[in-house]
Amino acid sequence: MKPGTIHPSVMTMKIRILLFFLIIAAFLFTASNLQAGPAALDERPRIGLVLSGGGARGLAHVGVIQVLEEMKIPISCIAGTSMGAIVGGIYASGMSPAELEKFITSMQWNEAFKDKPDASEMTFRRKRDAADFLIDLDLGFKDGEFTMPRGVLQGQNLNLILKSMLIHTEGIDDFNRLNIPFRAVAADIETGDAVILEKGELVKALRASMSIPALFAPVEMDGRLLVDGGIANNLPIDIARRMGADVVIVVDISTELSRRDQLATSVAITSQLTSIMVQRNTQAQIRTMREGDILIRPEMGAIGSSDFFKAADAVAAGRKKAGEMKPELAHLAVKEEEFLAYLQAQRKKEQPLPVIDVVEVDNKSSLPDALIAAHVDIKPGEPLSMPDLKKNIDRVYGIDTFERVDFHVRKKDKSTAIVIEPFDKAWGPNYFRFGLGLEDNFKGSGSYALTAQFTKTALNRLAGEWRSEVRIGENPRIYAELYQPLDDSLSYFAVANAAYLMRNINTYNDKGEILTQYRVQSAQFGLGAGRQFGNWGEVRVGLHREHGNVKIAIGDPSVPENIYNRGSVQASVAYSRLDNYIFPLRGTDASLLWSYNLKALGSDIDEQALGLSWMTAFTWGKYTFIPALDIKTMLDDDNMDVQDTFPLGGFLNLSGFSTNEIYGRHTGLARLVAYREIGSAGMGALKMPLYIGLSAEAGNVWNKRSDINFESLILAGSIFLGIKTYLGPVYLAYGQAQRDHSSIYLNVGQRF
Repeated sequence: MKPGTIHPSVMTMKIRILLFFLIIAAFLFTASNLQAGPAALDERPRIGLVLSGGGARGLAHVGVIQVLEEMKIPISCIAGTSMGAIVGGIYASGMSPAELEKFITSMQWNEAFKDKPDASEMTFRRKRDAADFLIDLDLGFKDGEFTMPRGVLQGQNLNLILKSMLIHTEGIDDFNRLNIPFRAVAADIETGDAVILEKGELVKALRASMSIPALFAPVEMDGRLLVDGGIANNLPIDIARRMGADVVIVVDISTELSRRDQLATSVAITSQLTSIMVQRNTQAQIRTMREGDILIRPEMGAIGSSDFFKAADAVAAGRKKAGEMKPELAHLAVKEEEFLAYLQAQRKKEQPLPVIDVVEVDNKSSLPDALIAAHVDIKPGEPLSMPDLKKNIDRVYGIDTFERVDFHVRKKDKSTAIVIEPFDKAWGPNYFRFGLGLEDNFKGSGSYALTAQFTKTALNRLAGEWRSEVRIGENPRIYAELYQPLDDSLSYFAVANAAYLMRNINTYNDKGEILTQYRVQSAQFGLGAGRQFGNWGEVRVGLHREHGNVKIAIGDPSVPENIYNRGSVQASVAYSRLDNYIFPLRGTDASLLWSYNLKALGSDIDEQALGLSWMTAFTWGKYTFIPALDIKTMLDDDNMDVQDTFPLGGFLNLSGFSTNEIYGRHTGLARLVAYREIGSAGMGALKMPLYIGLSAEAGNVWNKRSDINFESLILAGSIFLGIKTYLGPVYLAYGQAQRDHSSIYLNVGQRF
């Protein structure tokens, strides 16, 4: 063989090596194209869908997607920010546009934008707290400083809603593996940088992308605190390009800048600052669009970023604008068989929910695993039920020491586990809570009460609590309590308390003027024990000791001071399943208290007292009806001490009378209240419902049991407007009662 000649066997080897590398290169090229989406198998352009943020306005994205599918335009990849990420992520997971529309139009957005479950799902102790303190705000106290949550909302309910819808994505931690490759954009609150979310838990990524600063707490992912991506990249066209999109369909529903005449308040100016940041990065992205790209800007009219109750209108706006742009979109459509193949890949595959083999607690809190597990009743061996799971999550969250309670479905080998994951409140475990009550009857008689309550939670492994309270204004008091559960389920408990309180007891003339005012002051101590039944009832027994005095504040000053002692054994039964304690729509609340003063326990007298209250709420159509009964009685007629009497009078308490205008040793009141919601005030999903209602009442007070009869009942009624605010209910009412009693009432917050 001549020098420089290549041996045939060597030539054959080189050809084989070349062919091998060509095959590998072709395989890698094909694999990379497969990531561009289910319909990227042919030579057509890969289409990227880019969805902007914009709050409730982003629901228009659903209407655009509906038109794209009707035109048979397949999407190869999706990039979205904030609400664009929510809509885009759900669509990428395999939901149809029809399912998307049904989801957003039927969703109770007020439920999504709150954390706490209905009162009916709270522990019984927390129900009592909710009834007594209608301002639902816990201000943390740690290391000598006040602390607050990182957001008004922690996203508890929103997380559960999204997880229920996207349960089929559990276990997918790479967004390229979704039915359509997807990216969400969030912002690092420390640096302001855009963060592209392409891996991890889908629901967590969606929540991070739409965590509006101050409203929602930031979401921590990979050591970064993430908030709404709108401030960094509200229209992520560049992200869709990186995902391999040749053509982008861009849907921009961001809020336009306000005109000068609209910038009349500090709130409007603050909102404008955010809009400026969002608009600047949005316009920068739009300037990168190329020939063939399509920009869709639905005309949103008066739909604002918080108008979630206008979901149907937003969808219609998206449909309308996309429909107008069909000529520009038409060249992106594919043939029927190609689009059917796309739908086959895009739609999620219906699969039964898994059978749960194991229930675990991945505890991120200070309370023990056993205590949390005692509140979970998911039975291994049964299929996963999302409603039952939510009830369990709500029950754990109802302990009210957790910032959030999450869950995961974990599959390992042939076993499926449901994992409950509670997180302590970052601003706990010590909290201040405040109460406010204002009353005015426009007759020169008004009252107020301000209350500050401090609770130290999680004192020990059984969630013991120390509570102290100070009230000024009407019926001032100082109160302290130690509450100690005795088992992991928090069913059994012991309690010790002490209080110093003052109250006025007035008698009036026919003109409604005070004749005599008795000032009652007392120091009280109590020990008790009891049991809670689920989260709906409680039985309690205990000993009570009271030492007090009664003085004349207005009236005959010659009347001597009356010093008294009471020592009693007490027993009570309570039941509550109301859905809330301001304007309930359903449920029942009832209690029975028996007290027996005994000289053997230090009492001046032997006598018994009984108190019964009951109310139930039911809703029929748009109207809610609440029948109620309230009875208090001393079972012994001999004692006539003023401190052992009960008051009646005031709004819904014999309307027409002044508050606590009449007193007696026996009181009875029956009433029927009816109301309906007629509107709302506030911002979108955070709206405060407005009600109109009326009441019919019958009752009286008596000092002798022999005086009690139907002929002595006083009939009364009222008509009112009420609004459910963050300070509790606000009522403006007019009341009329027999015997020429009438009043106009303005009540703010709860009664004390």
